[in-house]
Amino acid sequence: MRQHQRATPDRPLVSMEVLPESGLVFELTRKPIKRAYLRVRAKDGQITVNAPLTLPLAYIHDLITQHRDWILKHQTRIQQQTKIAPADRVPGQMLDVLGESLELRCHHKATRAHTECSEGVLHIHSRTVLSPPQLQARVNAYLWDQLHAILRDRLDYWSVKIGVSVTFIGIKRMKTRWGSCNIRDRRIWINLELARMPLGCIDLVLVHELVHLHERGHNARFYAFMDHYLPNWRAWQEQLQRTGMAGL
Repeated sequence: MRQHQRATPDRPLVSMEVLPESGLVFELTRKPIKRAYLRVRAKDGQITVNAPLTLPLAYIHDLITQHRDWILKHQTRIQQQTKIAPADRVPGQMLDVLGESLELRCHHKATRAHTECSEGVLHIHSRTVLSPPQLQARVNAYLWDQLHAILRDRLDYWSVKIGVSVTFIGIKRMKTRWGSCNIRDRRIWINLELARMPLGCIDLVLVHELVHLHERGHNARFYAFMDHYLPNWRAWQEQLQRTGMAGL
């Protein structure tokens, strides 16, 4: 079952594929990237894979098979949420915050606008009904606060352990990078998307950027530093690749 579109320099190749002997349908997007990224789309449970242009299809099948239980778990949760969504909730929407899934609920006609988290639910209170962009802005502000608090503590810890210092660390939305480092100015930017990830993933990106202050390139010396300071970094990198970016 395939629906192909012709690839052009400014448009990736997208097709609908079926995992052999399983019936799992997935949307495959091929574009000029270095690694494959697997996601389950929150709004409808669709499996999506972004993959390099020349990556063999067999490798992509293996990637989905390895994470089949994780996929089915998320698809089941999304189906249940859509069926029983209460009136004051954004239908079918869950939010990952620091590796934990929160149910998103909106409360209108509040006396004051504020956001609070309680028992696995993120409550967004507003005086009026929020438009989708306004709601996303409120969610992003909450994610920014959570990530900022983590970075404030983890930067001190890792800077001392690695033996480097930075002049600035900031948070912003990035389309393709989890983090970036200006080595000359010793400035680091962290992707807001990391607020969705567990602490290990945040540590991975932070250590990666700090290690660049010792070694500019991704060479044997760089990876030796990574192995020394964060021995399990590859497991967290795999999780980042598996989860991918949501496009906040």
